[in-house]
Amino acid sequence: MFAKILGTTLAATVFATAIGGTAMADTTANAAPTTTAAAADHASARAIDALRDVLNKMVAEDKLSAKQRDAVIDAARRADWDGYSVERLGDILSILVRHDVIGPRQRDAIVDAVRHSDRNVFRLAVVLDTLTDKGVLSRDQRDAIVDALHRADWDGFSIERLGDILGGLVQKGVISAAQRDAILDGMRR
Repeated sequence: MFAKILGTTLAATVFATAIGGTAMADTTANAAPTTTAAAADHASARAIDALRDVLNKMVAEDKLSAKQRDAVIDAARRADWDGYSVERLGDILSILVRHDVIGPRQRDAIVDAVRHSDRNVFRLAVVLDTLTDKGVLSRDQRDAIVDALHRADWDGFSIERLGDILGGLVQKGVISAAQRDAILDGMRR
């Protein structure tokens, strides 16, 4: 008798847990975006605004038409470009070159203008791309840095706060102190 009661109770507990787990899964699937996703969206919005400033200057200098500027902004927005990789921007723009929206020289001019922009978010992109190309940072480390910047919702302005975020990655063993210093040196130039 005791075994029958225990078995029934155990079966009911397992059943309730299974139903509760399914309900929990359904509610988390429809949950609001995570903080990291919201921060990434915020970073993308800042990058698009900064890109728009660079492109507006090119339109004013007759290096780009307003229609081309809008196409570049739209392509960067659709690709969720966050501003942390000039190399990725070049890849996005290459699609526009293939579709004859902009010319190859215009693509190179846009990438060059972003590389030489005084915006810290773009300067960091150049530093990260350069250090990755030189083998100072691995691609995984670069991605971890970008992820940490998204999670911290770095505003793209404060180099001191960037140093703090990178310091956290040093403490976790993601990057070395020398790599952190190389990034900050590149930002201060």
